Amino acid sequence: MPGQMFDHIREMYQAELYEDLRQLVSIVLSVVDGGAGCDAGEILSLPQKYQSLIYYGDSLYQLGQYKKAETVFMRCLLLRKTLNKSKIKTISSTELTTEVDVRYKIYQCFHKMKQNTEALSILESINTKKRTSRVNLALAKLYLYEGRDRSAITCYKEVIREHPLALDALTGLLCLGMRGVDLMSYIMNSVPQVSCEWLNSWIKGHSHMTAKEYSSAITTFRSMEPKHGLKDNVLILCNLGEACFHGGHYSQAIAQFKRIHILDPLCLKNMDIYACLLYKEKKTADLHTLAQKLMSVSEHAVEPWIAMGYSSLAFHSTHLNKSKTIRAIYCAQKAFTLDSLSVQALVLKATALLDMKKAPQAIQHFQEAVRMAPNRYEAYQGLVECYLSSRKIKEALAWATRACKTIGNNARTFTLVASVLAKDPSSVARAKQYLNRAMTFDVNLLEPVYLMVDLLIQEQDFAKGAELLRKMQESHSTARLHQQLADCLASMNQHQEALDQYHISLSLDPNNVRAREASERVEKHNEMGLDAGYDVEAEEMMNASNGEPDYSDMESTWSETEFSQP
Repeated sequence: MPGQMFDHIREMYQAELYEDLRQLVSIVLSVVDGGAGCDAGEILSLPQKYQSLIYYGDSLYQLGQYKKAETVFMRCLLLRKTLNKSKIKTISSTELTTEVDVRYKIYQCFHKMKQNTEALSILESINTKKRTSRVNLALAKLYLYEGRDRSAITCYKEVIREHPLALDALTGLLCLGMRGVDLMSYIMNSVPQVSCEWLNSWIKGHSHMTAKEYSSAITTFRSMEPKHGLKDNVLILCNLGEACFHGGHYSQAIAQFKRIHILDPLCLKNMDIYACLLYKEKKTADLHTLAQKLMSVSEHAVEPWIAMGYSSLAFHSTHLNKSKTIRAIYCAQKAFTLDSLSVQALVLKATALLDMKKAPQAIQHFQEAVRMAPNRYEAYQGLVECYLSSRKIKEALAWATRACKTIGNNARTFTLVASVLAKDPSSVARAKQYLNRAMTFDVNLLEPVYLMVDLLIQEQDFAKGAELLRKMQESHSTARLHQQLADCLASMNQHQEALDQYHISLSLDPNNVRAREASERVEKHNEMGLDAGYDVEAEEMMNASNGEPDYSDMESTWSETEFSQP
């Protein structure tokens, strides 16, 4: 009877014996198609042959043979047309995979092979009225990749119409500019109000993210823990960490990502950003440990490779091993191969190239990162550093200004502009104006404070620098803050208090070489009984070649921060 062989094939498929099924169906189909001495219908009826091909394609897909699976599914489409014209009913029509599902399987194969044009084409070939939610969601993401925002919005709305709690689709609509209030009213009648009180806060937080109101987003996401009983929820913590990262509150972001990694060591989302921040913060031991753990979770995801890349870069910084930088570039390229939309992979590769003094190549990668993610601040910062390293102040200022226009006027973009203006003695006054505006925008951001104090020390206005630092220390305590205050105090002949501040700085960061060397100089002056004031920081900052202040450690300055809640 024709059903017996099909029963074996179906049972093997249900048992997920994909390799065994692949071999069996390959032989059975050859026998059926060859018709060697027997009637093909006695082995498999036409509907059974169709469904067996579906199982065969699924097995190939599960085994990673995407191109071959796509070919098999295409064959299924042709057979389905023949089947539709046939009146054979050996197998119930409800058990047959629909044509829509076959086309979606073909899309999955194209998606795995990163053939986005073909993937979009096969999904668009599905009749609009027959498109399922997963088809619409896949179409929305492909349209978004192609820059067809209006088509993406239409598809996202179709998903929300059937599934109002589809968070991925909700996030997509918010990212495409739909107002949170409008979105909430759109789904209000479809969601259970009692059990979804958290949804309003979740939408509100993402609305703030889209509007680049990161401080408000942080406040909203943080309030969801006590307000809605979402303590230790990894998804909300990921949202909170992202908001902190994009808002420039790196230490807060590190705290959230660390918490996520402890709660769920298998979570990969945003761990690439976490690795980047650990690199900036010079937490080398934590970075190495993170990279090893992530790689043990998966070698086929982007995040472990980016973490491994930053780990290699950190090793190079410590041991001056050029091969480790080359390894970082390899890791970045591997990550980009896995996901060609990974901005973090581009930033990693550009950072490694800049570390190798290859500014032109680094510029190309940072520019590509800006093209892919126009609101990613770190890409603009990287471009500014590249041009400053080549002493191209005009180009650096142009990119810093572009960051202001694209991302918006905020504390970070103003500080970026100021860091360029500070390079030219004739524009230091303008730099200080930008820094004052930055400190007004966000009183918790320490980067503008660091740079302002550097400029005040350069101008030998130590008293004003000390005043600003003491004010910040009321709510912050970082190695950089204490080191700068010590430098000011030493230059004002307040040696004992300066030593106390250096010791605090070293307790927070034992590897702070500048603080240790300055502390030793102050102790030496005390022992010699010298009361003459001297400028500790300014002397270190002066560039020997042209006497300009050296801000080459700007990246470390931007990372050595701990912020209180905004």
